[in-house]
This record gives sequence, C-alpha cells and structure tokens, in this order.
Amino acid sequence: MTEQKRKSSEFLNLMQMKVLFSWNGDLVNAARTAGYKNPRAAALKLMRNPVFTYNLQRKQESMAEESGKVLGQQLTVSRAEVINRLWELARMSPTETHGTIYGQIKAAETLAYVFDIKINRPADLDREVRERTSAEIDFFVQNGYFPDSAMESGGPKNQTPKSHEK
Repeated sequence: MTEQKRKSSEFLNLMQMKVLFSWNGDLVNAARTAGYKNPRAAALKLMRNPVFTYNLQRKQESMAEESGKVLGQQLTVSRAEVINRLWELARMSPTETHGTIYGQIKAAETLAYVFDIKINRPADLDREVRERTSAEIDFFVQNGYFPDSAMESGGPKNQTPKSHEK
C-alpha cells in the first residue's frame, strides 16, 4: 500500500490539474474555477503540495518564455535605429530643447559609451559648455568638438560646420 500511495502522490489528480490549467496568476480564482467548494483553503493546501508547486513553477516559466517570444516579435527596433536616434538627439540645437543641452550631452555620452570612446570627465565637459556661446555649442553639437579646442590640440583648422542635407 505504501508503494501505491507514493506513486499517487507523484501525480496530480483531476481537480489539481484543472486548477493548474486555469491558473493565470490567481491561485484562489483558479481553485474556484476548478470547482473547489472552499477555494482559499484549497489554494493553501495546493501550495504545500510539492508536485503541484513544481508544475505551477513550470507553467509560470513557460508563460514567461512565451510572453518574451511574443514581445520580441513585436519589438522592431534595431541597434542602428537606436544609434541614429541618439545621434539626432545629440545634434539638436539648444533652441529646439528650450535652451538646455542636457539631453544632447546625455545622448553624446551614451554614443561615446556605445562606441567605446573615452571622455575625460563629464564634469570637465559641463564646465567647458557653460563657458561657450550658443554658436560654439551649435558647432560642438554638429562636429563633436569646440572650434577653439580643435585648433589648440592640432585638430582641423578653420573648419566651419558642414550643412547637413536631409
């Protein structure tokens, strides 16, 4: 008899299977749907059953995996699109962002991270930005460097911002 009792505890009975099949996040509601007279007590008892909890965990994992697949199919954003959008944000003029360039700086920092470009310290860039005119900031946004610092460091001389065609 012990052998028969042990084997029967390795499987779920019909009511337990109904609970498992109707479970969608609320065990008490699933027990009610399965036909238990006292769904709350049944849910507590089911949670103490290791075979049931094992199967419930498998169902949760399966649902999460399927949800991930569906979400992955719905997302149509590519790496190139993200980089292009960051570039657009980094190139916005302060007039387009209500006189601030915080968003442009964050976009530029993110691009630098993506392309593994070293920035000395963001605080240095922030301090340097405060000392610049709007024209110099616009030049920086379009070219990635300030006109003065490029000449001091031996960069391109007498270079003016290029007009970008759309």
